[in-house]
Amino acid sequence: MTITPNQARAQSIAELRALYSTVTDWDAAVYDQVVLHVADTGQPIGMNQIRCVVPDGAARGAGLYFHALVGHDVLHPAEPALLVKVGEEVSINPKARGKKVNVYRLTRAGRAYIQDRQAARAEQRRAAA
Repeated sequence: MTITPNQARAQSIAELRALYSTVTDWDAAVYDQVVLHVADTGQPIGMNQIRCVVPDGAARGAGLYFHALVGHDVLHPAEPALLVKVGEEVSINPKARGKKVNVYRLTRAGRAYIQDRQAARAEQRRAAA
């Protein structure tokens, strides 16, 4: 059976969504805070910046977090980009052995998206109290 390009795209999007769902709400909340803070300094944002702020084990999901924000374009092609790749730098993770990691710039749409997520989490906490 031959898979059409549309079917392949739909399958790929479903697989991405399944991966993105492995980043916990707690992880996303922490990463959101780091991304907004680093963006406020005007510096590019990437795995190295996450690793400098969060404990060692908590940085594991950051790659999927970034991929979800960059992959937002694939999942929602009519909406603006949230992160824009601006370059690469050598990973500070010793296990990466000099591998390069992407660095990004947070767009206005990305800032609004993260702030909306933060507001939704705050509302959930208020409703649960």
